[in-house]
Amino acid sequence: MTIITKLSAVESPSLVLREIELRDTAAFCNFMMQENYQRHIAVRLKDERDIRSFVTRAVARQGDDRRSIFHLAAEEKLSGEAIGDGFLIMQRPKTVEIGWGLHPAMWRMGLGTEIGRALVSIAFERLKAENIWCKVMGGNQASAKLARRIGMRHLKSHPDYPTTPGKSGVVEFYAMSESDYFDLSY
Repeated sequence: MTIITKLSAVESPSLVLREIELRDTAAFCNFMMQENYQRHIAVRLKDERDIRSFVTRAVARQGDDRRSIFHLAAEEKLSGEAIGDGFLIMQRPKTVEIGWGLHPAMWRMGLGTEIGRALVSIAFERLKAENIWCKVMGGNQASAKLARRIGMRHLKSHPDYPTTPGKSGVVEFYAMSESDYFDLSY
């Protein structure tokens, strides 16, 4: 088994996906506390203190060969500012959950697709996943389309999945296998 303690940056046409840094706290506050951003995510950071704590924990885990979670910042090449985020969670052998978020002001510009494609490539090419999956909260049509656009297939709908503490709702599950990934045309 390959042990990865730090992921090197991945570039897309407009973005650099890299491990979160402490300097990302202010940029994350600019979008993670927005209602539009929080509407379709399970873990909601309610204020600057929560975001600072999240970033500090993510940075502290870097370099630990036991970690199974990688949090990334999506840095816009032009501005050098983090305008989105992504995560990869290594689960049962060779399976990785991925997820993404993007500043609402940057929606409908193709940047979410760039984040999604980068996460898929990291999962298969660097983490050596055989399968990846993601969950999309009910009603989040943009993320459902994005999952399909990056090559994932709809697996199932769960009508009463825990979405936030004490609440449940519809969640859609998407997946892709390693062979599906290497058969994609980009």
